[in-house]
Amino acid sequence: MLRRRGHECLTASQVGLAAASDDALTVWADKHDAAIISTDREFGRRRMNNAIGHHVWLRCPDWEADAVLQTHLDEVATLLETRSDLTVRVSKDGLTDSSAWT
Repeated sequence: MLRRRGHECLTASQVGLAAASDDALTVWADKHDAAIISTDREFGRRRMNNAIGHHVWLRCPDWEADAVLQTHLDEVATLLETRSDLTVRVSKDGLTDSSAWT
């Protein structure tokens, strides 16, 4: 869905970080001006408490991630384009960003 909408998408495996820690992924993404998109609850919670770079935490089962993100993609993209060091929590009900938690 993201590629169809014109976004470049890479997996951790494609950039040689398949076995990397969450923090290593965060550092790589920030260095490469990329956003991490994940359904990992622990990873998302850590980034909500300490936003580094751009992280999109999808609060849904993996099989619903495509639909949930697609529903809110324009809002998410706008937030990520205008803010640095931001984590956005996205669910069927809407989104919350890390600035609301600090």
